[in-house]
Amino acid sequence: MVCVADTHALVWYLSASARLGKRAAALLERQDSRIVIPTIVLAELKYLHQRNRIPISLTVVQTLIKADPRCLIYPLNEEAVNLLPVQLDIHDAIICSTALACQRAMDEKTVVLTKDEAIVKSGLVETAW
Repeated sequence: MVCVADTHALVWYLSASARLGKRAAALLERQDSRIVIPTIVLAELKYLHQRNRIPISLTVVQTLIKADPRCLIYPLNEEAVNLLPVQLDIHDAIICSTALACQRAMDEKTVVLTKDEAIVKSGLVETAW
């Protein structure tokens, strides 16, 4: 299964926070899960850390991602841009379009790990929390 991590899911997983949803945590712990990190998530993580809103830095996250062979940083490419849904704000739209692009490219079940209500209610992608 392909798991596309939203920013809060990735931060809470890497910092072992109890705020991470049980289903999301279980999917992230599975050794057969492929964990996709959209580039927008890395950008947001850097922004939040620089403003002291989260404790984990981009450098630490990049080191952890590189150490885990299940992880893949997925760029905002032309296909993802073409799949951007117009009914969501740009950040949420990029998360969803990345998931849709991954699902096409990998031909595998894809789920977005998020508790973001806009993404969940959109019905555009399968979500887990």
